[in-house]
Amino acid sequence: MITLVPRIAVAAQVAPHAVAVIVVLILFGALVYGAAYSVSVRWHPWRPCRRCGESGKHRGSLFSRSFRPCSRCGGTGRELRRFARLP
Repeated sequence: MITLVPRIAVAAQVAPHAVAVIVVLILFGALVYGAAYSVSVRWHPWRPCRRCGESGKHRGSLFSRSFRPCSRCGGTGRELRRFARLP
């Protein structure tokens, strides 16, 4: 007598070495991404300030034409990216 195995059960069976290959590829991809990000942060450490939108001005809420320097970026309109150091 022949019994048919459901397709779902056959598809769920994955060889153990295939899982190891996938894990190694994911780790390698993460390593390459981390290296590329570290080079990018070293070459370009600044990003636009999120609070003032790169204008360097903090506008008043009541009198919108008046402004002061942005407290996050100090009026420069730039802030350091994550994991960046000053050269």
